[in-house]
Amino acid sequence: MKALFKKSSISFLTILTILLTANNSFAQDPTNQIQEFTVKIDKLGDASWEVSEKMTQSQWESFKQGPLVNDPSITKRNMERSMSAYVIEDFKRDLDEMNRAVKMSFTVKAMATYKGSGHWELKLDSKNPQITKLADNGQMMISNTAINGQLIQQIFKVYFPEGASNIQQSTDSFGKALFTYSSGGGIGTYFSWNNIVGILFIVAAAVTFLKTSKQQKESINIFMNKQITNS
Repeated sequence: MKALFKKSSISFLTILTILLTANNSFAQDPTNQIQEFTVKIDKLGDASWEVSEKMTQSQWESFKQGPLVNDPSITKRNMERSMSAYVIEDFKRDLDEMNRAVKMSFTVKAMATYKGSGHWELKLDSKNPQITKLADNGQMMISNTAINGQLIQQIFKVYFPEGASNIQQSTDSFGKALFTYSSGGGIGTYFSWNNIVGILFIVAAAVTFLKTSKQQKESINIFMNKQITNS
């Protein structure tokens, strides 16, 4: 496992798959595994990830011997080291003993790339996926991967920012999923209605401060002039 984590060529999703399947005894339980990935992209291109997997009894018993169960900090450190091209924040791991399920959640900063003029690009490592539209801003992909001879089905749900438009899906030269979409962008991104209102409040406060300061200065001058006159 340590050798695998040192290979920089390993894809983002492959590493997540390895983390979830670490210590699973495939020989004892040939049942196919299903992993679900939910990715939500915000307006700045940051992605919140939720990765979950439900296991059979034998898979669960073997999985509980791995670091994701016994020391999540090691898992987080391995993720950060192996995926140095990404900034990972808010890492959490939850176990559901009753349903034999595990869930990881974390945020990947700047996962979507801004291309200018309101155009964005998002790359995923899923190869030749089957794409289904979930909603106006959501897509679902189903693909399969193999780890140590075990077939793993992966279900991806990708949600783009609210108000995103012209969402297009294609593949890159390696057959991996590539999404493009439009959402704000440039300096105009910072001038949403809420920001405009905030700026107006700041300007109003500054004007009030300057006006009050001017009035106070005039009052002081009048007072000083009276004192000089009376003397």
